[in-house]
Amino acid sequence: MTVLARDVMKSEVTTVQPDTSIEDLIQLLRVSHFTAVPVTDAEGRAVGLISETDILRALAYTISPPQSGEFATQPDKPRDKGVTTRILRGAQREHQVHAQTVMKELLTRKVQELMTPVVISCSPEDALSTVCETFVWKEIHRVVVVDAERKVVGLITTLDLAEAFGKDLKSREG
Repeated sequence: MTVLARDVMKSEVTTVQPDTSIEDLIQLLRVSHFTAVPVTDAEGRAVGLISETDILRALAYTISPPQSGEFATQPDKPRDKGVTTRILRGAQREHQVHAQTVMKELLTRKVQELMTPVVISCSPEDALSTVCETFVWKEIHRVVVVDAERKVVGLITTLDLAEAFGKDLKSREG
């Protein structure tokens, strides 16, 4: 028996619109305990995905923008491109006022400015094995389930996969 995406997807999906403020998004994530949500247009079609990581990355690179050539390969010099390192650097005493200003400005920005505009998706009828391959190949943690019109009908996360796999293992133990 082939397990399909619809068999493990969560069909109640919280989404946001592209013009949602980052402040409103952060409140939603805090209350819902989600780490990311699909972004949809007025018709409910998937147009992007926004995550806590997108917000942190925007904050980090605004507080401490990369210098020219910073990411060039230099074998004798370690690269410092970590998001948390950049935020901590911005929190140093001489940068605190700048960091506070950046934070206030970030909260007023819109989701469309920070979202990932590429939606990795599947159909409810896709084999779950194919969806699992997508997780691995794309190194992602969630796949948006869409219908033929690209409207969001579900979401599958790595946690959903672990839950389904755990239930299957439990049933085999018997």
